[in-house]
Amino acid sequence: MKTTIWEAIQWSGIEHLSSYEQDGERVVTGVVTGIVREQPFAIQYDISLTADWKVSWFNLQSLGSDGKHLRLVSDLNGHWFDKDGTHVAAFDACMDIDISLTPFTNTLPIRRLALEKEVRTPISVIYIRLPEFELQQVEQFYTLLPSGRYLYEQPAIDFHAELPVDEEGLVTDYPGLFKRLL
Repeated sequence: MKTTIWEAIQWSGIEHLSSYEQDGERVVTGVVTGIVREQPFAIQYDISLTADWKVSWFNLQSLGSDGKHLRLVSDLNGHWFDKDGTHVAAFDACMDIDISLTPFTNTLPIRRLALEKEVRTPISVIYIRLPEFELQQVEQFYTLLPSGRYLYEQPAIDFHAELPVDEEGLVTDYPGLFKRLL
């Protein structure tokens, strides 16, 4: 995966994304900086992915003075554990994560699900609202459209977007939210 840069449209922000191989998995690292909801932020995330695009662990860390940090580890069967190894039952059945300030996490279900055209597929995800570090389980839907774009829906907030992606499944344009620069 090449270096990717996205610019936020609804707020002032930019993201730098890269990846490397470690212990047979792909580790994706993103740094997101900007101002959202009148809060300045700088946050780094690391996501370790299996060959079939399952999240084995992720870290989120505020690079500011607030020192916020989050780490969850997956057993790859929909069970999550915190940094102390305690099972977090609230996220049972979640295979994917959705980090609010990046379009990258849309790539996870797009790659993992290998969707057939026009089949609306429900998933449960751990939604992480940044910069607050608030977590909740939410239901989302992905559909591969005949155009090759993906329809992403989150019914609880009446949100949907058609996402064009490149050959690696990375979002190239997230209407009204993100524009890919590189």
